[in-house]
Amino acid sequence: MLFLVTSELKQLPPFPPQQVKEIMAEGWEKVIGYQKQGKILAQGMFAGRKGGCVIWDVESVEELHTLISQSPIFPFLETETTPLVSIERALESVKSAQEKEQTPKE
Repeated sequence: MLFLVTSELKQLPPFPPQQVKEIMAEGWEKVIGYQKQGKILAQGMFAGRKGGCVIWDVESVEELHTLISQSPIFPFLETETTPLVSIERALESVKSAQEKEQTPKE
């Protein structure tokens, strides 16, 4: 299952700046690790903002929740999750609809 997850840090965690940077670095290291495992297809930071987005490829919404909630920065983020349909599946749906339209009605 594909999911687009966007997250933004609306206010800094109540820790010293150095600790905040460590937490953020640990979070991005987890993202890179998940990408190496094939669970993340793409990721990136928003330019000029404290946030980013990730496209996940996981088995279930429960797995997604487990993985993103393990991030040390997760409690401080505003997160939005959007289920996605692959382009391949979208193409299949369009072709199927076309075939149904072209089938003569009896």
